[in-house]
Amino acid sequence: MVLVVALLLAALYLNRRAAAREVLVGWLDRRGVQAEVEVERIELDGFVGRIRIGDPKNPDVTVERVEVDYAVAWPWSKTGLGVTPSRVRLVRPVMRASWKDGKLAFGSLDPVIKSFTGGPPRPDARAPLVILEDGRALLETDYGAVRILGDARVDDGKLMRLKAAVPATVLQSGEVQAQGFAAAIDLTTTGDRVKLKLRGEAERFVGAGLSGRRALLSLDGDLPYPDLKTRRGDGRARLHARLTGEVLGLGATQARDAEIQARFDGRTAGWIEDFQLDGETGLALAAAAVDGPGLKATQARVRAEGGRLEVKRADALGWGLETPLVLTAEAGAAGGVEARGLSIRSGALTLGGRDAAFEATGPVKAGFDRIGWGDLTLRRGTADLSLDVVKDEAVRIVAQGAIRSADGAWPLFGPVGPDDIAELAEMKRALGGFALNAPAVRLVTGSAGTEASVLRPVTAKPANGGVLTLSQPAGQTAYAAEPGRLGGGALRLTATRGRGLPEMAVDVPQWRLTDAGFEAQLDGRARLDFDVARGIDARTRGLLALADGRITYTTPECVDLTVERLELDENDVHEVAGALCPTDAPLLSAKEGVWRVVGGFDRLSAQAPFLGMRFEGAAGRVTVDGASSGVGLTATVTQARAVDALTPKRFEPLAAVGQVRLAEEVWRGGFDLEGTGKAAGAALGRLTLIHDGRSGAGGLQISVPPVTFVEGGLQPAMLTPLVADLVQSPATGSVAFEGRFDWTKTAEPTSSGRLSVPGLDFVSPAGAVKGVKGDIVFTSLTPLITAPDQKLTVDSLAVGTEATDLDLTFAVDAAGIKISAGSVQAGGGVVSVEPFVVPLDAAQPYDGVVVLDRVQLGDVVADTGFDDKVVLDAVVSGRLPFTMDPKTGLTIRNGTLAAVQPGRLSIKREVLTDVDAGGGGADVPPNMVEDLAYQAMENLAFDVLSADVNSLDGGRLSVLFRIRGRHAPPQRQELRLTLAELISREFLKRELPLPSGTQIDLTLDTTLNANQLFSDLLAVNRARQGQQEETAP
Repeated sequence: MVLVVALLLAALYLNRRAAAREVLVGWLDRRGVQAEVEVERIELDGFVGRIRIGDPKNPDVTVERVEVDYAVAWPWSKTGLGVTPSRVRLVRPVMRASWKDGKLAFGSLDPVIKSFTGGPPRPDARAPLVILEDGRALLETDYGAVRILGDARVDDGKLMRLKAAVPATVLQSGEVQAQGFAAAIDLTTTGDRVKLKLRGEAERFVGAGLSGRRALLSLDGDLPYPDLKTRRGDGRARLHARLTGEVLGLGATQARDAEIQARFDGRTAGWIEDFQLDGETGLALAAAAVDGPGLKATQARVRAEGGRLEVKRADALGWGLETPLVLTAEAGAAGGVEARGLSIRSGALTLGGRDAAFEATGPVKAGFDRIGWGDLTLRRGTADLSLDVVKDEAVRIVAQGAIRSADGAWPLFGPVGPDDIAELAEMKRALGGFALNAPAVRLVTGSAGTEASVLRPVTAKPANGGVLTLSQPAGQTAYAAEPGRLGGGALRLTATRGRGLPEMAVDVPQWRLTDAGFEAQLDGRARLDFDVARGIDARTRGLLALADGRITYTTPECVDLTVERLELDENDVHEVAGALCPTDAPLLSAKEGVWRVVGGFDRLSAQAPFLGMRFEGAAGRVTVDGASSGVGLTATVTQARAVDALTPKRFEPLAAVGQVRLAEEVWRGGFDLEGTGKAAGAALGRLTLIHDGRSGAGGLQISVPPVTFVEGGLQPAMLTPLVADLVQSPATGSVAFEGRFDWTKTAEPTSSGRLSVPGLDFVSPAGAVKGVKGDIVFTSLTPLITAPDQKLTVDSLAVGTEATDLDLTFAVDAAGIKISAGSVQAGGGVVSVEPFVVPLDAAQPYDGVVVLDRVQLGDVVADTGFDDKVVLDAVVSGRLPFTMDPKTGLTIRNGTLAAVQPGRLSIKREVLTDVDAGGGGADVPPNMVEDLAYQAMENLAFDVLSADVNSLDGGRLSVLFRIRGRHAPPQRQELRLTLAELISREFLKRELPLPSGTQIDLTLDTTLNANQLFSDLLAVNRARQGQQEETAP
């Protein structure tokens, strides 16, 4: 037996090359693998050779040198006849493989690999030591060929050492590409621990939503070696990954000069199908800049250090992470919001998920140096929020808490400029510096849409005073949006007055975001001061919109507007009221500090005390422009009425049209004046305005060219009620006026004017007035005050008798018209007045004295039409003090008249009433004495005549005559009495004639019906002027 075995061994040894080749090739052939082996050397305990597997022309594997150490098991051994390799050394092996469509294939070696990986190794089997030196692999992929160079050492099926590298290459398939891609791995197993170092780099790569340039990846690990026999990987695991890149991108978002570090230190357990991770985590991200759709950031940092991660995989993949989080950015922008100095911190952020489901909750504190949205900026702000993020079939994010900013700004009207008016500057300061406090807001967003609620009012407090409050109407939402759409909501704004903040209450029943900004329906009221306008009160409804940085306000209806006063130094305008109406342009527009108001105005009224005028019914168009250089205005007045506001009224309402402009703080304007009512259409002059807002100086020029009065046409009473009672129709002639108002900031306003009367004829209550001439110089128009000693002359005045050469010297001041001198030629003498004052208020009484100097009363009476009742030949002088009271009429007190030469007197007794004559004795009846007095007054030649004149009640005039003369009737009269009549005294019972030549020394107290006298006088004058008798209403 021994001999047989020996012979067999000898034969085997002698044919060892062929046998070894046959064993190896046969083993591979039985597995469907074509192979060829070249044996260089073979011994009983080893083999050296070359191997080529696969198609000879294009082999899958070639090994330049194979060294196999093995032990031969004899037939009588426990395992039977066989070969057990103990060491395999592969020198410069070359392998071809492919990885396409996610599958790794080794060509003709696939059956062999499948047999080795089909199940766990036998517990009693020991795998040989395999040493791979200078190995090379060519991996064909969908993206191109990849060369792999490396060395490896495997002992008893355990990878003890691996050092491999992928030289730089180019990969590309469709949109996926990598340039300069290279990688290296260094793995060392010691006992049951594996130390791993993985390095990768790419000059440029893009694909699967990832991209980068000059990227470097490093992964260092200390891991438990997986037990392939028990299919577990239990033990401590430590991993540290670092990825850097000049550019790293996720989707369309890219980070420049980016670095990502991740750390895990914990334990692993289980196998791929059922594993668990539990340990401490750390994450740090940094980028010099982040840029993506709607997202920008510089010097961004994210740090989550000291977290706890737990991952379990059983029937589903579940995980949980509790970690603090710190996010900072030097600057950032997202969704139109820009931020600087941003920090977001959470001390205990809890995250977790199960398969695709995800949830994150925890408190979040945010801080920022600056956040801006459009023109809105918040500085030095904080936010304390509770965060809840849920992702399952849908995504839902809830954030609720408080947001505060110590310094906010919304410079709708630009920065404060050196030429800004005070209120605009304060308004800019209010908008440029306020503290914001949102104590309770709630944001819900996700797959179902977005909703923002103001749970408690948000306040903004400008540094210069006032409070702006934003709240959410009951039952409504501040903001809501459907998924993928812009939304809106409802708000309410209120404000308390500050130096730059108006008093305001505005409802926003509907507002919405737009692609370019927002739109908001407004319904509210505001009160504010602005420039010269104090106490502005506006009520409006309209649409406020922001589009591409431009704010506009439009309204379908007029804005009711009142202004308490316009401050023009000493020339304030009060009680301005009217309506500002929309036109074809927005009522208000503003962008980058430049703003404009354009509108029509209607029903505008105002009081101008310094002019003593009121303006009403004004309509037209106004444009106001504002910029850093100042405010400009153009107002075109298409209709307006100027009404006299003084008492007594100086003029009837005037119609005015024109334009006023404001440029560089200088107001300029001009208005043409026309009459109204019966004087409608009559051109009455022009007002010209200029006012320098910087110096406070200005003026108003009034130019009235000659205004001509014609019978049946324009009359003075149509223009001014001051002359309505005195200057009656028909009036003919002309007048002209030039006047002006001047003012400065430091002095009282002044006014002056000149009224020119080149020639005017008219009818007065006393008679026709002809040839009125003169110039009246006014030193003040409000109130009317003239220079001293103004003069008017009248050619003639028909006042019963012809009066000529009237000269009047007067002045007008606040007390009234001061008549310093006045005289007229009448009755061959002179009638004059002593100085007196006629109040401008027609309701006030006044006193005066009429002086007669050698006036022939007979001429006066004859021309009055009373010559059938009164015949006089009396030249008199005297004084008649009078009082003119609008309530009681004309009264004379202590008037005296005296004849300066003998004359005659004849007064019918019906003119005389209540004659009280004395004398005749106690037994003589009074009526006899009075009858004789009547006879004496009807035919009296006097030597001495005097009269005391006083007014009585009821419009009667008391005249106490003192007359010495004789009775001189036209026919001689004698008194004849019989002796019986004397004895019986019967003559006392009948009228007795007063004998001619009877000496008269008469004191006669009588009254005249002055009212009837004046009525008759006026009736005569009207008859002479061709006017009809007035009838009682």
